[in-house]
Amino acid sequence: MKYNPTLHKLSNGVTVILDPMDLATTSIKVSFATGSQDENPSEYGLTHFCEHMLCKGTPRFPTKKSRDEYLDYHGGAFNASTGRGTLSFYGRIVAQNISVMIDFIGDQLQNSLFDPDKIEIERRVICDELRRALDNPGRQFDDFMSETLFGGRTFSTLNLGTLETIGSFTRDQMLDFVSRRLSAKNCIIGISGKISDANEILDCLEKSFSFLPTHDIPQNTFIPYTPTVAHNSKPDKENVRLRILFPDIWPATYENYYRAICVGRFERFMIKELSNVLRQDNGLVYGFSGLAVGNLQHLWNGFSTQTSAQNLPRVVELVATNASAIYSDPKITSDDLDRYNRKDALGDADWLESATRRCDKLISFYRDFGRIYDFAWTLQQFNNITVSDVVENSRGYFSGPMSIITQGADFEYDLKAIWDNAFNKQISGGK
Repeated sequence: MKYNPTLHKLSNGVTVILDPMDLATTSIKVSFATGSQDENPSEYGLTHFCEHMLCKGTPRFPTKKSRDEYLDYHGGAFNASTGRGTLSFYGRIVAQNISVMIDFIGDQLQNSLFDPDKIEIERRVICDELRRALDNPGRQFDDFMSETLFGGRTFSTLNLGTLETIGSFTRDQMLDFVSRRLSAKNCIIGISGKISDANEILDCLEKSFSFLPTHDIPQNTFIPYTPTVAHNSKPDKENVRLRILFPDIWPATYENYYRAICVGRFERFMIKELSNVLRQDNGLVYGFSGLAVGNLQHLWNGFSTQTSAQNLPRVVELVATNASAIYSDPKITSDDLDRYNRKDALGDADWLESATRRCDKLISFYRDFGRIYDFAWTLQQFNNITVSDVVENSRGYFSGPMSIITQGADFEYDLKAIWDNAFNKQISGGK
């Protein structure tokens, strides 16, 4: 699959990445580096609410029906999303009509009406979206973990807001927010798919996005982390959800990219070994996986599973004992690394063959590191990994302050003490 993305700048400074592919369609994503973690408490949920209203009508397309009929006629589809650090608008269309999609997204961002009646309709819709999120057990666990570890704000309120803030937003507040938070300086546009004439596409982008102002947009990249052991009681449940977390060894910089993928190989080996112990050898869990949580600058990695309350101490003990043994004497081999690389070829094909996923990857990588994702270089990094590199760069994996977060049936075990005793006993040779 051809891979030769190129970097461009519009006259107002908007970053553009063009990624030609041998397809019949073209995908576009317009992403702003502003998200829910940039909101102050009175604004919780405002980014997401504005995302809704930026898709709810312009003078050209005042209704959803008129918008959908227009896109259907031209063979396109459009949507939007809000993340912790991003606000994105994206579409996919038959390649000959990419200029139609560019013009359409530009119109939504520049000319949305923020109609007062539709604001009230979306207010009710978003409140319902929040209630559904708060009723979801998996979301409840994420919320509890976020609230406990990351400064008191839950994942649900991080994007959706609270019923109080959602009910408080005014039209003027939304318009002010859009004018303050959308700028050419925090905008990246990615286009992947069939690109017949790059200059023509750049001209279309120039015409449709020249309205963006050029002021700086500050970002909140600091989110506090407080390591802890905490349980979210759900006494009506039989099982206990379990997460064990450790701070990332290497800061997320381009200079640490190779070190990070070495640690990833160590984690991959360890997760498979621990999964075999817990499920195949002892039948204590249905599934066991790795986990990464955090913010735009820092990550915390570890393990995620669930089991019955009575099995919980045995699960923690086995994870600690075997993780300690693997860390002390990693039996990972060159054959393991080769096998991972071969298996990853399938995952590489998943995104290389998808315009939407390529567009996402190119934008996120540029956002993180300020450069275009170099697939050939990355592949070379993975192929160059040695066992000694994996071992060396994973030292300190368990050295930082750990957290154990649980949700579900109540129990009286001291999981931190169980972990410490089993982990340290293995390290000291069982003495």
